[in-house]
Amino acid sequence: MPTCPICGSEIKEAAGFCPRCWRRLVTGEPAKEKNKKRLVAIILPCVAAIIVAVLLTTHLLPLPSGHVAEIEYAAISAHDLGEKIFNPQLTDLQRQDLWKDYEGKRVEWAGELGSVSADWAGLAVCFLNPLDFARTDVLAVFDESQRLSLLELSEGDLVTYTGVLAGFEQSRIRLTHCTIVGQAIVPLWWDDDVDTLDKRLVIGEEAVCLGPSTYDDAVVGTNHVLPKIAAIDKETGQLLWREESTGSILVGTGSRYVYTWHPTKIVPMSAPDYLWYWYSSDIVALDEVSGQAGWDFYLSGDTHCESQIGCLPEEWSESDFVDCCILQGGVKEKITDEGGPDLTFLVGKPPLSELSYEYQGVIYQSACAVYGGSGTACGALQAIDQRGDVLWIMTFQDAGMTDFFVADDGILYVSTANGVGAFEL
Repeated sequence: MPTCPICGSEIKEAAGFCPRCWRRLVTGEPAKEKNKKRLVAIILPCVAAIIVAVLLTTHLLPLPSGHVAEIEYAAISAHDLGEKIFNPQLTDLQRQDLWKDYEGKRVEWAGELGSVSADWAGLAVCFLNPLDFARTDVLAVFDESQRLSLLELSEGDLVTYTGVLAGFEQSRIRLTHCTIVGQAIVPLWWDDDVDTLDKRLVIGEEAVCLGPSTYDDAVVGTNHVLPKIAAIDKETGQLLWREESTGSILVGTGSRYVYTWHPTKIVPMSAPDYLWYWYSSDIVALDEVSGQAGWDFYLSGDTHCESQIGCLPEEWSESDFVDCCILQGGVKEKITDEGGPDLTFLVGKPPLSELSYEYQGVIYQSACAVYGGSGTACGALQAIDQRGDVLWIMTFQDAGMTDFFVADDGILYVSTANGVGAFEL
């Protein structure tokens, strides 16, 4: 018979307490197997929860750096947003109110890379954003995951990137969570040894040809150095040749020749009721690759250029006269007779401010850009989509663009104060 562990009195097996000290007694042993099952039921869900948490944090692929999930996209270019925000007619309060429509939204822009530096916030990249009325830029902040991509870029590269609009100050737009997408246009070659000053370009079968397009550019020059016509290989960018003589005007290309005109004498003459101009000059066809003369033709005094309505102004210059005679006189007629149907004449080409080419639905044309109050008028290149939005503007490292051409195969040829190059659109 069991006894009370306190007073030692005998207790009936069915009793739950001691009849002497009234001590409550616990009968029987704990169900060990039942407790084990209960413990397992508690531990297993905890382990499962830990495993799920580890999988979510370590094994699932994270979002690429710079991409923020569920962020609204703003379909506006850096140029257009800069024009709105930094419009000099707006007050600071109006700018802040306008910014509310864009703050926190994601954008994808293309800009000319200006500088790259590292600070406490991350990798800070400055992209140039030239506008008509001010020099603005975009400060884009990248994290360390983008370091290798940034190391591959050079100053002046046109880069496509994404980011989240974070703020603006004075003439700067700030982006965070940025990612490099790639280069908007890829340079194929660049030649900075050739003199491009006061020269325009025409594209031949195998060469990019540069030369003065007006009489003034051919004979005046800069710093007493007269320009010479030159040809560059279209594929490699290597200089093929420079013309030995100066004072020649680049007329055009075609049939593997580069056509030049060297006016040697210009004399205005008059007769009753008839105004005409007597001149003597040489037309020379230079081989596009070697620069050797293929043929030349001397226009003697019996060849004249008549005054045409709309051709020569009342107060004409020698350059006006040269342009008129090439387009409507014996020069173009002679070259056409000797050449072929693929002739491309430089004279008569629109000025840089009016140049425009279309390729795959995008319009490429010159843009007037000002840098800190000074710069080359209409010295930048801009790309405009079918909606009229500016996709990007490129200044070619502040050099200022002097001429450009977009070929049918999507190759962009650009002449700047620092050289000439080719880019793949």
